This record gives sequence, C-alpha cells and structure tokens, in this order.
Amino acid sequence: MILFAGQITAAAIGRRRGKAVDERERWNARYAAQGERALAAPNAFLRAHLAMLPKGTVLELAMGEGHNAIFLAQHGFSVTGVDISDVAVARALRLADITGVTIEARQADLSTLTLPVDTYDVVACFHYLQRNLLPQIVDALRPGGMVIYETFSREQAQHGHPTNPAYLLQPNELLQTFQALRIRVYRDVVVEGPQAVVSLIAEKISPL
Repeated sequence: MILFAGQITAAAIGRRRGKAVDERERWNARYAAQGERALAAPNAFLRAHLAMLPKGTVLELAMGEGHNAIFLAQHGFSVTGVDISDVAVARALRLADITGVTIEARQADLSTLTLPVDTYDVVACFHYLQRNLLPQIVDALRPGGMVIYETFSREQAQHGHPTNPAYLLQPNELLQTFQALRIRVYRDVVVEGPQAVVSLIAEKISPL
C-alpha cells in the first residue's frame, strides 16, 4: 500500500499538483513518442545480483515500462511498481500480461508519496534520484530487507545526459545515505554506454 503525505496548505497542494501534472505530461509525451516497444532487458546490476535479494514483496520506484519489475516477477517476487507516467504504467501492465506474469503498477508522483513503514522485502530504484525519498526507503524495508539502487554519479556529466547536478550522486553519497544499513555490495564505476553509475545493495539488519 502506498500512503500519501500528510497535511499541507491549499496553496502548496495547488503548486504541487501543477508541477506533478507538468511532469506527468512531459513523461507521457516522451513515452508516447517512443511508441510501443518490446520488453527491454533488465538492469545488468539487478540481473547479476538477483540471487542475493530476499524473496518476497518488492517496491520498484520510477519503474518506467516495467522491464525490471517484470524480470523480478518472473523470478517469483511479488512486485509493485510506481511511475509518474500513465503511459509507462499502462505499457508495463500490457508487457506483464504478454509475458505471463502479474505485477501491480500504479501511476503516482513520487514527490508527494509517503512510503509505508516495515512493508517491503526489497526496494528497487534504477536511474532515478530524489534525495528526500531516500530515508523513506530505509523505513519502508522490513528487517532483513534490502535496497538495490543504481543511478548516475557526477562523472556522468563527462559522458552525456543527465548533466544536471540535482540528478547526479556526489562521491560516497549513497554510502552515507544508507549508513544505517549493512552494505552488501557497492561500486562506483563507468559501465557500457558509457555511463558513470553508483550501484548499491544494502540490508536492514534484523533486531536481536
């Protein structure tokens, strides 16, 4: 279950709604321009470390057209994916149906969401950075749950889009953000593309 943020003023609600609509329309137009596509390959870091993740419920943030969510569902996970684009969500559901798996997919603006606490065995996020959401990811994990995260580092600006520092991780930023968790895998590398990425898997330790 996804819970929405608490009380804010009517003016703030109006501003947020306006920004959310603009972002939704921008991403809808982007996906619409791409047309229908075959199911893309899952994220390589996810594929390489799938066996490490605890089986159970997964929340994927900013899931796009659902290639990672569908991959996880194919391997026995119960997956909920969230994205701001209605077009992407609809495509994810269609691709899941074609593939023969079931996922839950919801349109939502992540900037206004409050994630439920102690709910998921895995929280996954790829190529999306919203810094004020990161502490919620920790809270959303059940004890023993894991976050798998990969997005661009500031070195990406040397290779191409994105170049906006707001969307690029600073050195060791993920390590510091998830320092309350047990870091299981960490890398700061340039992969095929080229793309400069930081990848992390971290575990929420069960209380003794």
